[in-house]
Amino acid sequence: MRRADQGGGAIRRACRSGLALIGALLAVLVVAATASARSLPAPPGFRLQASDGYSLSVLASGNPESGRGDVLVFVHRRNSAVLYATRAVVTETSIEADLGAVGRIDVDFVPSGKATTERPECGGEHFTFDSGRYEGVIDFEGEHGYSRAHAKSARGEAKFALSILCARPVDEGHGGNSPGARLTARSRGHAGFEFIAMKNSPSRPARFTATIEEKHGALEISRSVAVTGPPSAFEFDVSSGVATIRPPAPFSGRAEYRRRSSGGSSWRGDLMVDFPGRPNVSLSGDSTHASLERAVLNPGHPF
Repeated sequence: MRRADQGGGAIRRACRSGLALIGALLAVLVVAATASARSLPAPPGFRLQASDGYSLSVLASGNPESGRGDVLVFVHRRNSAVLYATRAVVTETSIEADLGAVGRIDVDFVPSGKATTERPECGGEHFTFDSGRYEGVIDFEGEHGYSRAHAKSARGEAKFALSILCARPVDEGHGGNSPGARLTARSRGHAGFEFIAMKNSPSRPARFTATIEEKHGALEISRSVAVTGPPSAFEFDVSSGVATIRPPAPFSGRAEYRRRSSGGSSWRGDLMVDFPGRPNVSLSGDSTHASLERAVLNPGHPF
């Protein structure tokens, strides 16, 4: 059960980028639920094992008449994930997508004629698909060699799509007299990173997450990491407006937050993070806006 919680968290972080095509991709499940009563549709994607402990999940949707569609490629392992999104040629039985420098997908679905049923881990309606395989070309080379996958066949499935249905927002409270705190740092400008440090009280473990968004031509990318550190990794005094951050790997360095009496704040240090495929990203400095507030996560959350 613990692993399922962590996987769901990775999907929440990856999908938090707000990529507009996720809604269209989820519509595939509605179509599958309707069609399953009278036929066996192809599953909306597939998954295979990649190198260095990563799993690669693909989800596609398209207009059956035009073939125009979208594809998500989700490369993830415990505490880190990368979501790639781009336009694709998608039919009811094929997926063709150019992932630029990181690879390509060109597969056709080969049906088995046998049904398989999947259900979201959070409950709800069952979805029935043909249990066949996608066959063709599946090439992926992660930036800086963080992971790779090359295959000619992968069993079709809907687990990635169903996990998105289960990705609920984290229950979090702000302000008041909470003993916990949340420090948020964001790079200024249209696109960039978000870093969050979170503790439910000074004596509790600290949770650190970071996400960065990029766009390379038609390819949109969202990278994320998350890690838990000891109480000393995040020390704070919200009333005085000061905090010190020393997260464990894949973070390095430290940063200090200070609220100025004249207004505004400073966020200084040499804090950095290694995202999958993008190492040595600075998370502090003058180009970053930071804030510190009282906050708490619900008691049932694994933080």
